[in-house]
Amino acid sequence: MSIATYTDMVTAIGDWLDRGDLAARSADFIRLAEARLNRLLDDADMEVSTTLTASGAYTDLPADFGEMVSISTGNGPLGMAGPVEFAGYDQTITGTPRVYSIVERKIAFAPANATATINLVYRRAIPPLSSVNTTNWLLARAPDIYLYGALVQASAFLGEDERVTLWKAAFDEAIQELRIDSQRRKWGAGPIAPRIRRK
Repeated sequence: MSIATYTDMVTAIGDWLDRGDLAARSADFIRLAEARLNRLLDDADMEVSTTLTASGAYTDLPADFGEMVSISTGNGPLGMAGPVEFAGYDQTITGTPRVYSIVERKIAFAPANATATINLVYRRAIPPLSSVNTTNWLLARAPDIYLYGALVQASAFLGEDERVTLWKAAFDEAIQELRIDSQRRKWGAGPIAPRIRRK
């Protein structure tokens, strides 16, 4: 059976568990699996680049923002400041941003700037599957991870301890294989070249 859509996944969960009464619960199993995957995965397909326009001291993060990879302006990369350090900056000073901090799902810049163009590379959250959003990059690349992750959640819900162990082992193995595949896709199969030091 092909698992290419949300409906396919719901059907597969029922088939693998040999249960026809879990369709209504399957959305929960899938969502819980996605929550774990968002914490575990660091895949090249999760990286997105975008351009933002600063809007004063605070600028909204993209809705699917998961983790910062890099942030820069035309003048170069911005340094990261923790919330306590950032609070010490004088927000009345304006100019080209030099540092950033993440505060309440917004990017805070110092100096503040209402017009700077910000180049952002970030790790996005996995687009959640649903009856409306029927597929995503992860389901297309690794339907086994989705299935095993959902089966772990379903088996825990059903109280089937032996199956939890079985599905979790398959899930962990599939995660490791995806990580290896991601490294190859991002960096190639050969060794990484040594950094050349500038004199």
